[in-house]
Amino acid sequence: MPDSPTALVTEARLDAAARHAGDLWLPEHPYFDAAEPEFDTLWRCIAPFLEGADFACVLDLATGRGRNARKLLEVAQRLILVDIRPENIAFCRRRFQDDPRITFVANNGYDLRDVPDASVTLFYSFDAMVHFDSDVVRAYLAEARRVMAPGARAFLHHSNHTGGEDWLEAPHCRAFMSKALFALYARKEGLRVLRQDVMDWGGVPQLDCISLLQRD
Repeated sequence: MPDSPTALVTEARLDAAARHAGDLWLPEHPYFDAAEPEFDTLWRCIAPFLEGADFACVLDLATGRGRNARKLLEVAQRLILVDIRPENIAFCRRRFQDDPRITFVANNGYDLRDVPDASVTLFYSFDAMVHFDSDVVRAYLAEARRVMAPGARAFLHHSNHTGGEDWLEAPHCRAFMSKALFALYARKEGLRVLRQDVMDWGGVPQLDCISLLQRD
């Protein structure tokens, strides 16, 4: 049986950690403007990881202004956009003009209570979880297993930085996490690790990791 993250941390702690990572990512943050033009190039690196995935219902965690969603909409039959900032959800509503395939969810930054059990066929997050506190990462892994249908996969881009605990002081604002710790959390939450690739980011060697998981 998966271990419950609630046994490890309180809801108040999760809320504080989620806000610490999420509150500054408003739509006007300059990073969004800088990252958007580069994303088509990054997508060519992402796409091979998604081969064989079921795109019937894709969840994009921490969608921001929707640069990942723009590409996911090319393949997804349904798309759930989740973000801690209601302002980002409002931005995405305007950007995608209430596309009927999309469900918009403003959440609390650590759970997915508005997403039904076993409803998601691909759980996706890129260039967001790298900033999440390790407790929040584990909470989301537990929620991922709950919302993922049997056989569903998760594509998750996370930090591999172990040099400090405050993401605001780390290279490229990376939170404390490692490839091995992430895999351990995933297994404890009942997910199978299919693949992990460590990657450089912004000139920093081995700063990040992409993990591909599956719910059996």
